[in-house]
Amino acid sequence: MDHRSSYEYLLAIAGFDTKQKAKITSFDFKPQSNHQLIFLTMTKAVILAAGLAQRLKPITNYTPKSLLKIGNKTILGMTLESLSENQISEIVIVVGFEAAQIQQYVRKNYPQLSIEFVYNAEYEFTNNAYSLLLTQKALEGHSLLLLDGDIVFDSLILKKLLLCEEENTLAFNKAHKNFLTSEEIKVRLTQDNYIIEISKDIKPILATGESVGIHRFSEPTTHMLYHILHQQIHQQHQMDEFYESAFEELIHQGEKIYAMDIAPYNSMEIDTEADWHAANKFVNIHIY
Repeated sequence: MDHRSSYEYLLAIAGFDTKQKAKITSFDFKPQSNHQLIFLTMTKAVILAAGLAQRLKPITNYTPKSLLKIGNKTILGMTLESLSENQISEIVIVVGFEAAQIQQYVRKNYPQLSIEFVYNAEYEFTNNAYSLLLTQKALEGHSLLLLDGDIVFDSLILKKLLLCEEENTLAFNKAHKNFLTSEEIKVRLTQDNYIIEISKDIKPILATGESVGIHRFSEPTTHMLYHILHQQIHQQHQMDEFYESAFEELIHQGEKIYAMDIAPYNSMEIDTEADWHAANKFVNIHIY
């Protein structure tokens, strides 16, 4: 066990820098090339928010995880504001459990945003790969910015990801390496930070770090990704699969996916009640 308090230990696992007492100065969001400008123009964000959040019950008995409050804002609200701040104006939200709550919340609080809702009627029996596949029609002809619906993150992570020269990029946290368990989605990388493997099954000792849950793909790669998801779900009947298995298949088919270390910015997945309490105690200092 870490020699620090159990609370600091939890924060370290979550990715919070407990020594950082002020928000890092922001930088201007300016595309560096016409290519980046075209990418941003073509991009749609997908937020996956359909799940039951079993590990957070009873807190989530009647409230979807994405509407839990961190400080005075909901998880979903913070994500939508980060997207707006980073000039992403077209957003697709996959809903399932308590879908009406999410739709009402968004329409009331973010009427200025262009948001499409996609309903996963099988949310009790499927995983995030199935939810992602349901957005295929909405993403036709667009590049993809994919976000899990249960992460709290510094909006500068999104800026850094969108300004990255690599077309296909995911955010990962190398600082989590020493705290990885069998629960996290881990990445194993080449020396120049391209993904070799991404899954929960990677042995922690072999992992380079943890995937944060924020990813971007070019339009051609997005098209390939949906084709793979369709094969896995409708032909191989992998209804309960994580979307990372499709990422691995992309790599097997020759696509390169770059992994961008998000340090020194903070992010946290809200997966348990302990995560939720930790995020609420530190959000004002470390995120906003």
